[in-house]
Amino acid sequence: QEFAGPTFALMAPTKTFLEYQAEKRQREWNDKVQAQKASMGNEERVKRATDWKRIGNDKFKAGNVCEARDYYREAIIYVEDLVDARRKERNDLLVPLYCNLAQVYLKLDSPEKAEDVSSKALVIAEMPRNAVGAGMHSKAQFRRGLARICLEKLDEAREDLRAALKLQPGSEEIAKQLAAVQATLAEQAKRAKEAMGGFLQRQATRDEQRRQADERRSERRALAEQRQQMQTAFAKLSKGSMLYEEREKEMEPVRQKEEEKKNTLELEQSLTNILDESKGIPKTEKFDDFMEKKLARCKDQHTELDQKKKILDKKTKEEHWGEDDAWKGQREDHRRRLAEERAQEPFAPGPRTMWEAKEVARWCEQRLRDTLVGASVDGQELEPRFANSVLESQELKDIAGGDLILKAFVTDVLKLNGDASVVRLNPHKPTLHYFDYFLKLEWEVAIAKPGEEVYRTADELIIVAAKVNDGNAPQSISKHRMFAGTFKIREFCSEENSDDGGWKLEVKIKKACDRGPELSAMVEALRDQLKFKVQRLMSEWVTEYKEYW
Repeated sequence: QEFAGPTFALMAPTKTFLEYQAEKRQREWNDKVQAQKASMGNEERVKRATDWKRIGNDKFKAGNVCEARDYYREAIIYVEDLVDARRKERNDLLVPLYCNLAQVYLKLDSPEKAEDVSSKALVIAEMPRNAVGAGMHSKAQFRRGLARICLEKLDEAREDLRAALKLQPGSEEIAKQLAAVQATLAEQAKRAKEAMGGFLQRQATRDEQRRQADERRSERRALAEQRQQMQTAFAKLSKGSMLYEEREKEMEPVRQKEEEKKNTLELEQSLTNILDESKGIPKTEKFDDFMEKKLARCKDQHTELDQKKKILDKKTKEEHWGEDDAWKGQREDHRRRLAEERAQEPFAPGPRTMWEAKEVARWCEQRLRDTLVGASVDGQELEPRFANSVLESQELKDIAGGDLILKAFVTDVLKLNGDASVVRLNPHKPTLHYFDYFLKLEWEVAIAKPGEEVYRTADELIIVAAKVNDGNAPQSISKHRMFAGTFKIREFCSEENSDDGGWKLEVKIKKACDRGPELSAMVEALRDQLKFKVQRLMSEWVTEYKEYW
């Protein structure tokens, strides 16, 4: 006897687990590539895209189509948003990459994606100012035509193939595909014309009847499946075995582990309460409150470890800076000796050369760091009402009893990635001074006494941690930080040379001022003065670079 219970609507399937996994991998891959791109200069991005294009071509020729696809896609990401000053390099890479990627997608039976990337190539090729060659333009048009053939967009495919043949009249392959598409369209037109003889209405009626019959069959099949599932479930229950008995057995070890873990945490709570009471701290009665405090302690420990790592990194960086300073001193001595020797002995000119290049990156980076790190701006003396509100904080008691000022300064060069070189073409042409850097600076605004040195080295911070802070790392370079953040410029380069010092520095706040709106406005104004000074120092560095070399 059939079970006459309630029917259940079948839920339409959503994304499968494999689809979610594929989306997650794609998202993680894209984030990784974008992070790598953000750390590169323009020159490095062009070089990486060129290398990836070559490797992708080799992979495709070897039959590794999926690997070729990944190399082409990553190369496109590196150059798709290059500055307009590098338009020719960008277009010379993007159009072939899009065409090659379209060919890969055709091989992988993904005509929709092939049509999309071919259209992107044509957007670039069809702009006259991009000066894309007829051969590459024809290739993009042909690849989109092939994709549209696969998608059965024959009318649009015919137009693409006609345009490709017009750009490359001697191509037999394009002519062959165009003839095949035209023959197919002619055959379709012929069949449509034959079917117009009074059968359209009858055919529509048959299609509607067939559709309704299919729907009735689908409904009957769904009801039969539901009925079978319910009968199977009740058969299991009638035999006395629980539906989830096996699952319950599998979960038993997991429950035991969770119970052991909770017992361990409760023991830890008891021990922590004993220690807190010995220090005069109220004990925590509720387990949930204890877990919140434990989580807060873990976060504090994690932050403390990060800060100690930053100080150790700063110490390593300062050691490298010391090596660079020593190298600069040796180089200055060497230049001085050469100048003295040339002054004493007549200069014998050697054979003339058409051009000469010099590697100057180390000098440029040393001078840029030496110029910017420690650069500071002093604010006006704080009014008594501001000074008193600041001194209410316990950690600022040590500077009480005198005048106080705000002081903004650059604490560190977090990133300095790029290259520089000097090229002399010949004695009759000016020297080319090239540089291209990604620069990121860290700054702070601190409370200090007039004339007080607020910058602390890594060694000084380590001594403070050991002798004053009971092993805890200081949270800032200055002793009394009020405000902190970063300046960043992605393209500090000779092509974007700003004679008026208006380098485009991006400002980011990492630690906001929490001393009221008036004091916040003061530290922000002083931050802006520091930004202006950094821009001016960058322009002075450019001038010194050109004069020195």
